[in-house]
Amino acid sequence: MQKIGVLGGMMDPIHRGHIRAALAALDAGLDRVLLAPCLTPAHRPQPLANPADRLEMCRLAAAADPRLEASDVELRDSTCYAVDTVRLLIERYPGARITWILGADKLQSLPHWYQAETLFSLCDFYVCPRPGYESAIDVPGLRLRVMDIAPLEASSGDVVDQLRALSDAPELLPREVARYIALHGLYQPDFIPVLRQYGMADKRLRHTLGVRDTAVELAAIHGVSMQAAALAAMLHDLAKPLPLARMRALAAEYGLDLSQEITDDGNLLHGPLAAAIAERELGVRDEGVLSAIACHTTGKKGMTDLDKVLFIADAIEPGRADYPSLDEMRRLAKTDLTAAVLLSMRRTKEYVLARQLHFCSVTEQAMQELLEQKEEKA
Repeated sequence: MQKIGVLGGMMDPIHRGHIRAALAALDAGLDRVLLAPCLTPAHRPQPLANPADRLEMCRLAAAADPRLEASDVELRDSTCYAVDTVRLLIERYPGARITWILGADKLQSLPHWYQAETLFSLCDFYVCPRPGYESAIDVPGLRLRVMDIAPLEASSGDVVDQLRALSDAPELLPREVARYIALHGLYQPDFIPVLRQYGMADKRLRHTLGVRDTAVELAAIHGVSMQAAALAAMLHDLAKPLPLARMRALAAEYGLDLSQEITDDGNLLHGPLAAAIAERELGVRDEGVLSAIACHTTGKKGMTDLDKVLFIADAIEPGRADYPSLDEMRRLAKTDLTAAVLLSMRRTKEYVLARQLHFCSVTEQAMQELLEQKEEKA
């Protein structure tokens, strides 16, 4: 007889506490555990992420162990009562023994669950200890086991707080889940309406999303916060659609201290202006994100890895039409950020000088420093 556990809840997002509970249930004798996000929890605020995203995050978390499985059994169009979920699972898995896994914080309310007596007759219960809560209860007909697992003092709310602080929450989130969150902009404001407000057309928005995807991938490779890379990428071209005269007016309004060569060229000016708008109008306070946005057009001396990630992601995102050294830049970006950024700057310099245009002195200084860094590594 197969023993199947059900770990429910909002999973908004799923985190290592959920995984630890599932693995403990497997160690306690279950053959399989279903990670089953619910649709609409009773007496709680609505989930921040939609059901499809929460189910996909469960799938990514479950991929680490073949005994774990994401399940849509609780994503029903009606109120999800545990007793109905267990009945559905009995239909899906004939002959299986079902075990409901819950935290000790839910235990005292268990006798008041819908059709509790019927539920107790249909399934067993495993309880995860939680600090400050009793792990035992005396209820007729209830088959209960307290799992041997050290409590993890964390919640999905803690994870969301870290994500909003632009951390990937590595101690709480599986890496692939953090990557998914960054790639889909979960738990962050929806900036697309803001980009539209500043005049961003579909083509530029596709570029922006391509930069975000590339920046997240490079951040994952090079140990940079994926959440910070995603945010910087989403806002890097915020000011690009504005006419140059409007850019200059806003730069003056914000009191930006920029050189004439920057303010004369919208291709250069939109970077520092986007950073100023992000900080003053959108409330972005992370200095690393603001720096990356500001210097993505020119580079600068003292570029951080986040600066480099955004700079090269802008140059190599999948929608870019082919140009000299693009394939090499894409290859280098995965192994050597400094070399990739330096190559991009060199190709830009060649392009600008071939057209007898002025090459930005800020970029020239950045190139010199990056070259020195590369030589030091050699």
